[in-house]
Amino acid sequence: MSSPVHNWYKFTAGFSYKFVDIILDGYQPENTVVYEPFAGCGTTLVECQKLGFRSVGNESQELMCNVINAKLNWTIKEADYKTAIQNINQYVVSNKDKKETADKFHPLLVTLYDNPSLRELYSIRDGIHEIDNVELRLFFNMALCQTLHKSAIHPIAVPYISRSKFLADSGHALEKFNKISAQMVDDIKKMPNHNRLATVYNWDSRIENSKIADSSCRLCITSPPYLNNLDYGEVSKVHSHFFEMTSNWNDITEKVRHKLVTGATTHYRETDFNLDVFSQSEFAKKNPVTMKELVVLYDSIIKNAKTRKGKKSFHILMMHYFEDMYKVLKEMRRVLAEGAEAYLILGDSAPYGIYVATTQFLGDIAMNAGFREYSIHKIRTRGDKWKTLSNRHNISLSENILILK
Repeated sequence: MSSPVHNWYKFTAGFSYKFVDIILDGYQPENTVVYEPFAGCGTTLVECQKLGFRSVGNESQELMCNVINAKLNWTIKEADYKTAIQNINQYVVSNKDKKETADKFHPLLVTLYDNPSLRELYSIRDGIHEIDNVELRLFFNMALCQTLHKSAIHPIAVPYISRSKFLADSGHALEKFNKISAQMVDDIKKMPNHNRLATVYNWDSRIENSKIADSSCRLCITSPPYLNNLDYGEVSKVHSHFFEMTSNWNDITEKVRHKLVTGATTHYRETDFNLDVFSQSEFAKKNPVTMKELVVLYDSIIKNAKTRKGKKSFHILMMHYFEDMYKVLKEMRRVLAEGAEAYLILGDSAPYGIYVATTQFLGDIAMNAGFREYSIHKIRTRGDKWKTLSNRHNISLSENILILK
């Protein structure tokens, strides 16, 4: 959170760039291309570029693709920045009080910002849109993303908006935008090289990406979604609504959720799932041993759900998650060359108190997707902070590194 460029966007499910450093330390830049199927906020791609490694990745959310491309563009010239920031400020002063600006306010954002800041935020957005240079627009929209965080009344970086918490230093959007964008220019100056070495595609890693050739990568470093009911479409809705990529729940479902690995109960309709039909899927047939174990867990989760208030369909979520990850692992194997390795940061889970050895299952599934061997290394124990809550399980969970060869 304090590293230049990496800290340009607060991401709920981010991971440490130092993990990427550790893995890359054993490789040479001249003969290594790194694959990242869940580019997220760009941690792997940015760090690869910092260290002189070529990399390629997929990110299914358009918003996050824009974030990544902004973080990877280190060719912004200070003179161009100064001209553009001056024009944006002039635009805001001229337009922030217009009635037409207030007409654009999304109802959600009205509840998260004071009126003067909201007017400035929308005017900044429209002022940026007037810039012809695409790279500069991405740069300033990135600064505006940070400004949305720092000027909000309530924290918007947590998994879901916490209206019980208030930010002490809310408001003053334009002032913060100017400060943030100036810091970003300084951050770019600190980068060891300004060559663009990374490519990110707005793509779903469950589907073959023909723009990434077979066996073209020597290494994969990633942190897939966890089986923990975190809805990434919901997490990013303040930004996606503000930039008019989405406007409501249906938009998030159609434009965002359907392109994501199933990681939340909001990703599917419970009535659409039939276990007998699922048992005939490619995933079930290619992973018969795993499927048999999952069915046992499926039944146990249903049984425990009857004693819980929420009654969420975690049993279906689990099935869809592993099927989707099988597709991701197949595509990963296609992209990786013979002798390549993949490093995945993963967490296990215990929906309704039923332990699911997620990392172990994914290791077994990877074998049926074409990998030769795997090993698991525990990073830390997690979930202990929930033990005092009566409605939560008390099972100790772990975060692990799954290494595939």
